[in-house]
Amino acid sequence: MRLTHAAITPSAEAVGITFEGRPIPALYGETVAAALSAAGELTLRYTQSGAPRGLHCGMGACFDCLVTIDGRANQRACLAKVTPGMVVQRATPAQPAPLAPAPHAQAEAIGCDLLVVGAGPAGLSAAIAAAEAGCHVVALDERDAPGGQYLKPLAASHAHAAPDRQFRQGAEMRARAIAAGVDFRFGATVWGGFAADEIAALVEGRNVVFRPKRLVIAAGSHERPVPIPGWTLPGVMTTGCLQTLARANRVSPGDRVVIAGNGPLNLQLACELVEGGVQVVAVLEAAPFPGFRGVRQALRLAAGAPDLAWDGARYLALLKRAGVPVIWGARPLAAEGEGQFTALRASTPKGEIRLVADALALNLGFQPETGLARALGCSHRFVDSGLGRLETVTDADGRTSIAEIFAVGDGAQVGGARIALARGRLAGLAAARDLRPGLPDDTASRRALARAVGFQDALWRFFAVPEFDARSLADSTTVCRCEEVSAGTLRAAMAAGAESLGAVKKATRAGMGRCQGRMCGATVARIVGASEEAGFAAPRAPLKPVPALALAMEKPEWLEGPSAIPRPILPTHHTPATGPAEACDVLVVGGGALGLSTALYCAREGLSVIVAERGEPGQGATTGNAGSLHIQLHAYDSAGAEEGPESAAAQVLTIGPASVALWREIAAEAGESLGIRTEGGIMLVETAEELRRLEAKVAMERAFGVDSRLLGANELMSVAPYLAPGFAGAAFCAPEGQMDPLRGLSALLALVQRAGATVRGHTTIAAIAREGTGFRAETAAGGVIRAGQVVNAAGPWAGEFSRMLGAPIPVGAAVQQVMVTEAAGGEIMRHLVLHGSRHLSAKQGDAGHLVLGGAWPGVLDGSGRPRNLRPSIEGNLFVAGTVLPALAGLHVIRAWTGLNVQVPGPILGADRRVPGLHHAVTFNGWTLGPVAGRLVADGISGRTGAGRAFSPNRF
Repeated sequence: MRLTHAAITPSAEAVGITFEGRPIPALYGETVAAALSAAGELTLRYTQSGAPRGLHCGMGACFDCLVTIDGRANQRACLAKVTPGMVVQRATPAQPAPLAPAPHAQAEAIGCDLLVVGAGPAGLSAAIAAAEAGCHVVALDERDAPGGQYLKPLAASHAHAAPDRQFRQGAEMRARAIAAGVDFRFGATVWGGFAADEIAALVEGRNVVFRPKRLVIAAGSHERPVPIPGWTLPGVMTTGCLQTLARANRVSPGDRVVIAGNGPLNLQLACELVEGGVQVVAVLEAAPFPGFRGVRQALRLAAGAPDLAWDGARYLALLKRAGVPVIWGARPLAAEGEGQFTALRASTPKGEIRLVADALALNLGFQPETGLARALGCSHRFVDSGLGRLETVTDADGRTSIAEIFAVGDGAQVGGARIALARGRLAGLAAARDLRPGLPDDTASRRALARAVGFQDALWRFFAVPEFDARSLADSTTVCRCEEVSAGTLRAAMAAGAESLGAVKKATRAGMGRCQGRMCGATVARIVGASEEAGFAAPRAPLKPVPALALAMEKPEWLEGPSAIPRPILPTHHTPATGPAEACDVLVVGGGALGLSTALYCAREGLSVIVAERGEPGQGATTGNAGSLHIQLHAYDSAGAEEGPESAAAQVLTIGPASVALWREIAAEAGESLGIRTEGGIMLVETAEELRRLEAKVAMERAFGVDSRLLGANELMSVAPYLAPGFAGAAFCAPEGQMDPLRGLSALLALVQRAGATVRGHTTIAAIAREGTGFRAETAAGGVIRAGQVVNAAGPWAGEFSRMLGAPIPVGAAVQQVMVTEAAGGEIMRHLVLHGSRHLSAKQGDAGHLVLGGAWPGVLDGSGRPRNLRPSIEGNLFVAGTVLPALAGLHVIRAWTGLNVQVPGPILGADRRVPGLHHAVTFNGWTLGPVAGRLVADGISGRTGAGRAFSPNRF
């Protein structure tokens, strides 16, 4: 319905749009979500499972309101503005239109004194302060106007004859910023923070890199998730979402609305709806009725901000006059409805109630948008209030642990608009003072900040924040909206051995969707028990989904990728060994795919096995890889194979198919497919000369028994019509394919434990030496393990571990990147696709996502953690785009990096320098893990092992 108000009238022409082929009346300048809500169209899409979804957060954070607009898939209805003749559909088309214009050759670079990310109250205040001090200020915002949630302007579709204080304040600040010379860039999505002076953003569809001297992050907050049964139903939304519909766009998703949660925002929304003609069924407030204890806080509120305190009193009075019950001490229990919200069940001090309504607004607090600050490495702390949240650590001026970066407003520390305004101004002045020394301090802003802090303290004593008990979530309740993961699924993963949030995420896919954990991360953290920043999932570039095409920019490529030096595994100190020693036949050091495979086949030989993994088993490169099942030679391996059938390169050809067969055996034992598909791998070439070299490579592979053949240009397009035209031909390797490494790891780990091996996570081997005919190992925690034989399966750290025993082997490390797109609307490809002369691997997973790799490099940060590089993301997407035209219609939603092994061929088997020491190290470790582990286990058991080609004794 459209709201009515004596002073607010439509000011824009009516335009016609269609939704699912039906005409929808709309106003120019309003959002698609507003037009559809006014028409009663609340179901905007269906998930992969067929569940209906609608508008939820209303600010572009949850990615639930995705629709197809004029052929462009997965557009956020809450941000997209109506245009005449617009065609809106629920389903993703099989061949979506390109999501961005063809990119420039390279990203535009823009320098400035100060870059402000976010133009809400804090960002506007910081920008104004620095610009008025003479700085060149650029301010970015995802919307089409500054103001954020609190100071958002009325949509261009309407005019207000008597704007209230918030509207007036927003207009005044916007005018002041423009007068000061602030350079606003709207429609700007910051997709990556790679350094304080390297901020990547998509501005109106174009990739731009900002190079500021100082950075202010004022990214705002989003409402915290309220995971109750039915919270994913169309018609259930956040209070902020419904307020944006009502306040900015003058619409409501229904005639009858119920509001539940905690805090004064719910009361303000209720009043705005009542004044617009909506029947508010009730406002449910989680805090207990203040009674006499609230008098003291009410006096503090009045003293700290009389105008805001008066607003609160006015809200309660207006609702009382309108007959809207405000029920204190009430909690939402479940949203009901078949396909759409129809009623709320709630607990109250007087018992359970059921309220029938058309829409439900929920607000139980806010989560700061800390992704950019965390990506840049700023320090954060955990705040144990309500659901719990991470906040950015800053000084009194908003300066973070990185001197060039400031973080202010609710995006750093939740505190409301007045704190944001004061802290924003102080940060803007401090940043300007860095560049223009001598600027005076603003004591008035510091006094205003102190008053605002006192007001907030009193406010949240009045509206006491309810605790969140993760145990109260029913197993059937959806926690992750994007991937449709329930609380029960999370608990099952923990029961199966996943300890950290990262391990649970990989085991369940919770937090891997488009919203990147914004709508579930805090809940998952509570369930897992994370209470510090290290326990939360790391932010990934892009920080929000962006069109893959927009970032596709050609970058230089290489023959040998850059190496990385991982942080040492040896601790600086370890607890002295105490207590009795454990004993085993075989100690496997390293719990990745290769170490676990070795343990599996050793245990099946009747040997007692302990796996010592310094982190969580399988949580490194094993589950960070792209899941390709590689068999054919890459072009740069062919020369090595020409050395003869005993060369390491040639022998890899003989074991690859056997390893894929072992993966199938593991899947059969696990009782599920593990996503294994072997429908062939295609290696593309572009020129006749490359095709001649490819022909020699194929002949070599066939000589070693690999089912490989050459495809000419015409046959290639017949086999793979999804490819871009113009390739000279390809090699087709029939047994190649892909699988899901997350499911594969879970299955392998379960089989290892079922076989009787002990898998010990968080166990670092701090010292090891020969003792008699075996080995004595000491752990960093003070444990002792005596083993008859030791397997070095430490991956990138295998060289360091081998040196501990005086038997060094040539093992290096490289940080490598993987990316994934959103799910396509249908099947694009069935093959594994490689490029013969460029860096690319591409495939489509069972869920429809494209997975892109190709060994594009990352880097280790100061803490030793692998990080993405912007040129690698852009370069990888460029190569992928030249191969797969369908990529132009997809968003890239996540890129990550892992630390991979660099070795001159597999190093497998006994080391004659140290009796009882065996090495298990190889490149292509995911594909080759099972067969390499079995070969090492065979050697330990006295059978024929890996042979001379892979022996550590060949060096």
